[in-house]
Amino acid sequence: MTNADRTERMRALSKLALGILRRCGERCTLDRADGRFRAYDVSHNEFSLSFRRRVDDADRLATLVVKFEGEMVLAASWTVDGFVRRTLKPGAWEDLLRRYDRIPALAGCFKATA
Repeated sequence: MTNADRTERMRALSKLALGILRRCGERCTLDRADGRFRAYDVSHNEFSLSFRRRVDDADRLATLVVKFEGEMVLAASWTVDGFVRRTLKPGAWEDLLRRYDRIPALAGCFKATA
């Protein structure tokens, strides 16, 4: 797999995860010593999805973390200029994430994590 293929694959999986988070995730704003963050969190079956975006930063650094069965399988950080950091562990979790994204009935059964 080339670097460009890997980036496109990560971008597609990130869009799926962000779609699930926007539809089903609990939203909150976190005030921390290092700034303010908008946060989305969802946990369902073997998946845990987490998204953080800096609110008070010009770069608008965003971080997405996808865990499958407790293991981090996708981590991506980006700004308006593009990816800053990315980690992908390919596996069967990708097909399951796609399936979860396509099933509208699952939208009501996601539970937010604290």
